[in-house]
Amino acid sequence: MRIAMASAGLDRLAEGQWTLHSRFSQAVNFIHASGALLTFYRYGKGMGPAGILLSTRDFARFATVKTFEKQGQTLFINGSPLSVRRALTLTTTPTCLVLPDLSSYCAVSGLCGPLNQLSPDAPPCQSLMEGLQRWSCGEKPDWLSLTGLGPGLTPSGDDMLVGAMAVLFASQFSSYIQQHPFLPSADQLALLTTSVSCSYLNSARIGAFSSPVLRVVRHLQHKRDPRPAIRRLLAVGHTSGADMLVGMVVALKWLQMRPRRSRHARSGNDSYIYPGSGDRKLFPRRQLVTQNARRD
Repeated sequence: MRIAMASAGLDRLAEGQWTLHSRFSQAVNFIHASGALLTFYRYGKGMGPAGILLSTRDFARFATVKTFEKQGQTLFINGSPLSVRRALTLTTTPTCLVLPDLSSYCAVSGLCGPLNQLSPDAPPCQSLMEGLQRWSCGEKPDWLSLTGLGPGLTPSGDDMLVGAMAVLFASQFSSYIQQHPFLPSADQLALLTTSVSCSYLNSARIGAFSSPVLRVVRHLQHKRDPRPAIRRLLAVGHTSGADMLVGMVVALKWLQMRPRRSRHARSGNDSYIYPGSGDRKLFPRRQLVTQNARRD
């Protein structure tokens, strides 16, 4: 019997046969007839919201695996059972959040350019801001301008939505987001983006996220130094980590601005976000000077 290091989300996945979908150096994706995906991750690169974490040695053995059977919490690979040592719950707990300072990160996002030059006026950021506002007012957000936008197995626009949802679940909106749909239905999503991206978005709709995303959120919640966690997130995919971070930052900025819009006479900060030094936490000083000059 082989034993996996950890699993997440197996109870949400269908029984029966799963077949090979795509294979990469750090992850192998298998797909079910229902369209759901399960990913095997190599240890050291983080863990996704629905998958199995394997040691480097066991991961290498998957080079020839093309199908397996799922029965309960056990997977049968070539007739041999794969049991899981530890089941993980990759969710977060709502509390106060801190805005991260992106001025030292030159990583490039898929849609918005370098992180240290992130502009709130970038069309994807504006689309996300406007969608968040409509959704918070009880309206149905239109994500057609973001869903499936960008290259790769997880397009940049989808990664931004995942990052934004991580912030919402970690804020005062954790209950609201479960009662008011933030995303299109799973069937609609399947028509708008890739199957791999659908897997991450469908996990995000129930508050389940990858371990690199959760690590950043937890460091922002507890006001610890988030830089090591951010660097680890930025190592995810080609631009996926940067795109998810953009989504998190835009959602945090939106949370910061909401009280000002709805309660202009109120002073102080809401309990679900700690703004720190305000816009300087998001945008370089030179960019703020330019923006203020435009306003004047």
